[in-house]
Amino acid sequence: MTTFIELPRWPQLTDGDIDAAVSALRSNRLVGMPGSVVDELESAMAALHGVSHAVAVSSGTAAVHLALQAAGVGPGDEVIVPAHTFIGSASPIVYLGARPVFADVTPDTHCLDPDSVKTLLTERTKAIVVVHINGCAADMAKIGAVAESAGIPVIEDMAQALGTEIDGRPVGGFGDLACISLFEQKVITSGGEGGVVLTNDAAHAERIKRLRSHGEGPVADAPGMIWAHEVGYNYRLTTMQAAVGHSQLQRLGEQVERRRHNAAYLSAKLAGVEEFELPIEPAGTVHSYWKYALRAVPGAGRRSAAELAAQLRSRKIPSLLRYPYPLHHQPAFHAHRDESCPVAERLSQELLTLPSHPGLTEEHLDHVVAQVKQVLGSDHA
Repeated sequence: MTTFIELPRWPQLTDGDIDAAVSALRSNRLVGMPGSVVDELESAMAALHGVSHAVAVSSGTAAVHLALQAAGVGPGDEVIVPAHTFIGSASPIVYLGARPVFADVTPDTHCLDPDSVKTLLTERTKAIVVVHINGCAADMAKIGAVAESAGIPVIEDMAQALGTEIDGRPVGGFGDLACISLFEQKVITSGGEGGVVLTNDAAHAERIKRLRSHGEGPVADAPGMIWAHEVGYNYRLTTMQAAVGHSQLQRLGEQVERRRHNAAYLSAKLAGVEEFELPIEPAGTVHSYWKYALRAVPGAGRRSAAELAAQLRSRKIPSLLRYPYPLHHQPAFHAHRDESCPVAERLSQELLTLPSHPGLTEEHLDHVVAQVKQVLGSDHA
């Protein structure tokens, strides 16, 4: 009987991360009030990304929601968003009464296609949400040029791209606003949930701070008093979450370096396997490889991505299709089902993931590759 090993899981919290959370609890300051560790996380995130302001919020989806609202998105507006991404990139558009317009992605990077964006612009287009998918940088130069010519803001969804760079600069400072996720499985986590909005616009930052806490702010002629300037939300980040996120942030560089090493190791071991198209790193960029997503090239007699992933899971290799249902084919967006995003639709049936997180050693990766080749057949043994 064949025995398959259990691979380490992600995330992996250190004693330092846990001590940081305990320290926050013992401080008896549990909500992100001024002077707390939430401020420290915000300052560190702003400095890392070379922007003037960072506002910590309760999740990556909350970050997208508040960024869109700060950008002025409202009822009747349209927002362009890629069809190949997580639903949290698009659902906040609907929260605001606007309409998501699903754009296609490029076949090599799987990121938003600037040419597709051009065809979808209308007088109602209020913003573009660009996703740095899997840690791969989108073409911000071309997308930025399209947005500038149309006079509309760009919101970077970098939920999967902490550590990703373009021309030596971290993503997050190329658009008008950027959104970070600190969810459990992301590059780093703030203890399960959390997010950050980045911007160089002081007015945007001030409004997002207000909106994250019920729309409340100071009363101009009554020092020490606050009132609700507008209807807001409870999107605050707790100090325990901020403490874990700040602790993890200190290791971001080494975590991304390890992800890149593991991705390069997998690619070297799988080079020449005709059944796969391996992930790419666009020239001038640094791919943070939150996910190692490869394409199962279709052909006569070849297994589909779904079949390969299922067989790998049966061998205890965590492998899934990468977004098997493009957003415009999901029930939540049924009104968009007839829209056409052919690349996203094709990728939904051809992309699968292999484990590559920093908790895996080369020995683990050798085991992954061995199982992949056994699934593919004797030609690759």
